[in-house]
Amino acid sequence: MKSLMQNISFKIKILGVFSVICLLFLGMIFICEHHMKKGLYDQQMAERWSKEGNASQISAFFSDGAVEDVNYFRGIEQSVDKALQTASIVNENENARLWIDAISKSGKVTLTSSRGNVEVKALGVSGEFFQFHPQKLIYGSLFRQDSMMQDGVVIDEETAWQLFGSSDVAGMQIMIGQVPHFITGVIERPEGRLAKAAGLEKSVCYLSLESLQTLGKVNGGFTYEIVMPNPIKNFALSTMQTAVGADNEDVVLVENSTRFHLIPLFHILQDFGIRSMSFKDIVYPYWENIARGQEDIFALLLLIKSILLILPCIFVITVIIYMWKNRTWHLKQGIIWVQDKVYEAGTRRVQKKEKQLETVQSQKDIKIIEIDELDEVKEEEE
Repeated sequence: MKSLMQNISFKIKILGVFSVICLLFLGMIFICEHHMKKGLYDQQMAERWSKEGNASQISAFFSDGAVEDVNYFRGIEQSVDKALQTASIVNENENARLWIDAISKSGKVTLTSSRGNVEVKALGVSGEFFQFHPQKLIYGSLFRQDSMMQDGVVIDEETAWQLFGSSDVAGMQIMIGQVPHFITGVIERPEGRLAKAAGLEKSVCYLSLESLQTLGKVNGGFTYEIVMPNPIKNFALSTMQTAVGADNEDVVLVENSTRFHLIPLFHILQDFGIRSMSFKDIVYPYWENIARGQEDIFALLLLIKSILLILPCIFVITVIIYMWKNRTWHLKQGIIWVQDKVYEAGTRRVQKKEKQLETVQSQKDIKIIEIDELDEVKEEEE
């Protein structure tokens, strides 16, 4: 083998060197991808919900005017319960939930404090929104979705400084319109090129959906998110398609849990050039815009990885062909060699079993001898 490798042509050796370089670049890309995916918390609710990997996160983005009020989503929840019941999916723990959901809508509100007014982008939220979208808290806490009070507001650090000249303002009162609200928490707004392009270039706040619709300016349609059991492939997605209507052109469904897998990314490459074309009146929230930007990046990385794999594959095939042409053995000899190895392995197994039987038999003989000796001792004592 050593002599054969020494006789390989210089061209094949150069090919091997470049193949190693390609593999190193592949490893770097995989590390970068892993690091990038870890930061996409908004897309990882299914992983947080079920460590066994049998859950799926689905998002539904509705066009402006497609849904009149939040009562529409009660019908979706009933459809989900019915589908789970039909599939005999139950929770062994009666106090645990099989699924959770969240509703949100974008807009603008004017926040007023003793120092003045600030108009900010706003997200009206309902349900378990902050479980789907964890925030980096600086002070305070995120308001509870099941609270009877709808006057909680979460603001970013920049807004806090504009309103009060400080970021430690949890518990402070502000006015939205003529209605008093209280700041429950101050967060750090996501930064970066994608975040700014996605709509986070300016101050943002979170408040109840009811407050936004009553006191603010609403922009775009609703966003509905759910994490639910997915016992078989596409079960959750099919359930949601049935719930919103398979032919409903006013909604875009996204399976967040699998959007960065190989096949979906390959479809993005196929749609290159036409992916950005849309005739639907849908305004995506910032986290979806970020995810769509990341999809484009991962699709491009998939293309680069495929190209980088070409050279190592050519090298492996070239070496195999070279070794085959310069082999010192023939196929018949190889078959005989394999047969010999199989026979030797069978022989070793038989010998091992025989030794085990001999060991058992010797142990039995020892026990018989010990019993005989005990009997002799008893006879002598009598």
